[in-house]
Amino acid sequence: MDFYKIEGCKSSRGCPRAVGNTGILQEKLEGVIKTTNFAQKRQNQLGSELKHHQIFKIGLAGCANCCSQPQIKDVGFVAKSLPVIDQEACMLCGRCVRACKERSLSILDREVHLNKEKCLGCGDCRRVCSIGAISASPLIWRLLIGGKLGRHPRLAKEIREISSQEGALFLEKCINKVLNSSPQERIADILME
Repeated sequence: MDFYKIEGCKSSRGCPRAVGNTGILQEKLEGVIKTTNFAQKRQNQLGSELKHHQIFKIGLAGCANCCSQPQIKDVGFVAKSLPVIDQEACMLCGRCVRACKERSLSILDREVHLNKEKCLGCGDCRRVCSIGAISASPLIWRLLIGGKLGRHPRLAKEIREISSQEGALFLEKCINKVLNSSPQERIADILME
């Protein structure tokens, strides 16, 4: 019986859109699940009557396209790497501005400007820069919690941006919260409290 499910995208197998490798984070999360003895404790909590909504679902996405659907999981992680623009190397061709689906890049006063609030860190701008004037910032993860399907579906809420290590610590807190709650409650609702 599976008391948890971690679903990742193809980023670790060479997806061309990936800005981060979900395999590395997945290993960390699997380690947390094992060290907390989650499966055994959850079985003790639930008995043999496991319902689909009681499975702890985690989604990992290597880019903003979110093929693994982290928005509908109890906990989701989405890779993000902001563009770093070398203004001296930039030729102001505008290809990066046109490639940005979020409209987070603009050219003002002979410089490319980034609106960090809009940017999803997808890497589209880097891929179209023919002279390499755009590089990647260190990888971070957008943390989502509380997604669910069913009669009253809800998209997960983005909480904050975190490192891989912080993601593992956050998962440990989530596990403790789930194990110390009523087994009749939906996990998404427990985590949103």
